[in-house]
Amino acid sequence: MSLPIPLTVRLTTARGDRTVTRDVRDLSIRWTDPGGYQSAQISLDRPLTVQPDEIAYYGTLTVHDGRNGSVVWDGRLEDPGRSAGGQGQVWDLAAMGGQAHTRDRTVPLIYVDQPLSGLERVDNATPGGNDSVTEDPGNPGSLVQALVLQFPQGIAVVGNSRIVMRYTGLQRTGQKLARIDYTWDAGRTDTAFQVEAVARTDGSLSSGEVARSDNWNIAGGGSSPKRIVTNFNAGRNTIEFRSIYTGVGGTISNDAHWASVGGPIVMATRYTAGGSEQLTAAAYPNNYVLASEVVADLLGRLLPKFDGTGASIATTSHQIDQLAYPDGVDAARVLDDLMGMEAGHTWRVWERNADGRYRFEWAPTPSAVRYEADVLDGYDSQGSADGLYNQVTVRWRTPEGRTLTTVRTASVPLLDAAGLIRQGSLDLGSDVGSTGSAIRAGDQWLADRRYAPNGGRLRIARPILDLQSGRMVMPWEIRPGLIRVRGIMPRPDALNATSRDGVTVFRIVASEFRASDGAATLELDSYAPSTARLIADTRRALRRIRR
Repeated sequence: MSLPIPLTVRLTTARGDRTVTRDVRDLSIRWTDPGGYQSAQISLDRPLTVQPDEIAYYGTLTVHDGRNGSVVWDGRLEDPGRSAGGQGQVWDLAAMGGQAHTRDRTVPLIYVDQPLSGLERVDNATPGGNDSVTEDPGNPGSLVQALVLQFPQGIAVVGNSRIVMRYTGLQRTGQKLARIDYTWDAGRTDTAFQVEAVARTDGSLSSGEVARSDNWNIAGGGSSPKRIVTNFNAGRNTIEFRSIYTGVGGTISNDAHWASVGGPIVMATRYTAGGSEQLTAAAYPNNYVLASEVVADLLGRLLPKFDGTGASIATTSHQIDQLAYPDGVDAARVLDDLMGMEAGHTWRVWERNADGRYRFEWAPTPSAVRYEADVLDGYDSQGSADGLYNQVTVRWRTPEGRTLTTVRTASVPLLDAAGLIRQGSLDLGSDVGSTGSAIRAGDQWLADRRYAPNGGRLRIARPILDLQSGRMVMPWEIRPGLIRVRGIMPRPDALNATSRDGVTVFRIVASEFRASDGAATLELDSYAPSTARLIADTRRALRRIRR
């Protein structure tokens, strides 16, 4: 047998490289957005008594367009199965696209952290000193939390008496310190006392550098960013916040001998998309990271199978001030979180280049119509207003470990007209928790649920117009974008501001092409209900619950 369409199938392993098109009984390929190439399945005529050289676990499967040689699908074999029956002996091969590599590695990872909880008391030269995370005594009634280091009344002090609290998050994740910043206050003005931040390597007291030192002053001190630049290569990975006495000695006369550290920001070094660790001050100019910077780091740190140097990464603008995964995370989860905070962006993994690395893109979601089609080949939709919400409760965790909620609201025309309030929930866990991230994620969640979806499945079994290239394209050539479909009355939504007669604009979020009928089934606006999708959503929810 052979495929009834001009596609070729190639299998490659360490033992063999063969084009098997004429032996393929059927072929199905699928991509998603976000994600890119997702899965492929082929049925191949082969005897079951021998192991074909071109079939092996983690071998490659590539589908080409026989007309021009372009890649239609590319990925690695996962599950070679075998069967025999009245139709002969068949190898059933399943393959996964490059997006599967985003789940290959799970590692603890910190980009930017606000560590008021989990600090450790170390270098205990003054056991009688007090440490606590409580309301900043320099700002009573504000409920602003701070690390308070106090020499209590009656305690004897000598030169270098000190109270020290250490942050070890980066040491535990195996990362290096790039930047430290904080604000501070004090209960008295006294040049014999200082509030300091000290960077060390693995907490060793034999070496380190004072990142910042300020004499106590009741006026306190604002943010004064400090980048650990003099010893990047020394691998500084712990930071100590300390209050230290450098006078000649004496007894503390009152309880005003305290210093507070507020709003601490700790940032780890990042990698370039090409895989080089950034060990210069210029790479860390701010107390926040951008989603585009995190994407580049993922490519350079966790995704060696992707072409980081050649990747397309759109620059983003939202300032992320908390992004930490001390218990471990994979790249897929981080990308999912980034899309929740950076509205209107997506990621995709496509074919491999000559070096065998996959092409990756982090890009804005499509905003211009790319394809023109109609419903002649089939369309179905499971319309529902169940997904409409005009309020959401966002659950998140503060740097000092408190669980808070933020409620966001939005105008939803259908709910407003009916006088209804529908409130959903969104759990950010402890990884991306900050006020700004909670607001951003909540607003994006509501924006995605403002309109009843113009969703469904559209079957394409003939060439359609690609406005981007100006030519007619075959069903297997369709890629992510907006498609204008004639013959469907739209509901007003973000893509359809008015109810134009019989014309609806959809976003294509997935496509599955099957060679046996020469047609692609496009999933529009939201993934079609499926067991696989439900399982994936359930697993994601369970990961957040465990956190």
